Amino acid sequence: MSAPYRNTIVKKNVGISEMGIKIPESFIKVESIARERKLPLEYVNGGLGLRQARIPYKLTLEELVLHALRQIDCRRIERFFIATESDYDISKAVLGVATVNRNLNTTQVPFQIKFACLAGVQALLLAGEYCAATGKPAVVIVADRSIYADKKAEVTQGAGAVALRIDVNPKILSLDFTRYGQYAEDIDDFRVPARTAPLPQVNGPLTKPAYIKCLVQAFEDYKLKYHKAGSILEETDYFALHTPFPKMVVWTAAALWRYENSGGKELVSLLKRCLDQPRIFNEFKKLIDETREDKKFMKFFRQKFEPALRYNSYVGNCYNVSIFLSLAAALEKARKGEKIFLMGYGSGAGSIALMADAVKEGFDSGLAKQIKSGKELSENQYRKWKSEAVKKIRKL
Repeated sequence: MSAPYRNTIVKKNVGISEMGIKIPESFIKVESIARERKLPLEYVNGGLGLRQARIPYKLTLEELVLHALRQIDCRRIERFFIATESDYDISKAVLGVATVNRNLNTTQVPFQIKFACLAGVQALLLAGEYCAATGKPAVVIVADRSIYADKKAEVTQGAGAVALRIDVNPKILSLDFTRYGQYAEDIDDFRVPARTAPLPQVNGPLTKPAYIKCLVQAFEDYKLKYHKAGSILEETDYFALHTPFPKMVVWTAAALWRYENSGGKELVSLLKRCLDQPRIFNEFKKLIDETREDKKFMKFFRQKFEPALRYNSYVGNCYNVSIFLSLAAALEKARKGEKIFLMGYGSGAGSIALMADAVKEGFDSGLAKQIKSGKELSENQYRKWKSEAVKKIRKL
């Protein structure tokens, strides 16, 4: 009879010691895109909760990464974990080689990961495991830019880069990286086939239930394995989620609230039906809207979810970077010892959920200053950038 499995990873205090963030200076107001695409303004402002789309105008993704890396200590780093879905080569780890080997002048092999917007959380877990196993620091790099042909998705565009130094005895955030909830299912809600790159194929009606279902089931997995007694929602101080657009987080928060307070079977069953028949998402939405009108839920959302959404409306969906913008905003509010629940999502589809603890107070991400100093693009400048960006990538 074989011996029972035991987790042999030594549980060390591992997490984030430094965080460097860079978003493009240039932006276009989503109202400008909406007008050109003949979309109602209430759809982008109220319906999605968006204000600006950050555009890498006359700026490369590699340059964004370098700006982020300069904000952290990269000396004596032997392991770089890189997450992106914006590389234009399906074989070569272009972003990893360009940022690590060429610009940092090292011969370290960059570990580049791909799972849509979930890869950043995967990189974080891998870096935590490496750091705990070796006692050595690691660097996680996440960088992406989104660009769409679909007019409804176009208003969600964004770009950015984040660099994280992962250490033993971290100075900013301690990660419980050995315990996480997870869920994956084969769902084609979003794809970027080589023939259409860099423009994705987006199934809008499908991506909403796919996102919510995966996050709810990763939450359920975490709860069943590690938190059978008590309420995660009550005992957690802040929630930081991957944010394609802020309203998606509102819906998910309401779904999690309903899951914990009204039983999860009905909710998960309805979400499963939505994947088979996306048109019935409106039926699910009725349940969610009922929850959103509950005064207790409103208070809960304002206290625990809303703080992490401070910046997303002014940056847009920058894929792997999105959850780290939410985390940065939560860290700016968190006091020492407060708990932050991270919930990542990647189309295709999968979700990972894990708990973390704030190590110190007074963290400043620098994002408020970057957003305030942004420069608005004209509609002509934006159109020219988009056309040239697509042509340039397709020629490579």
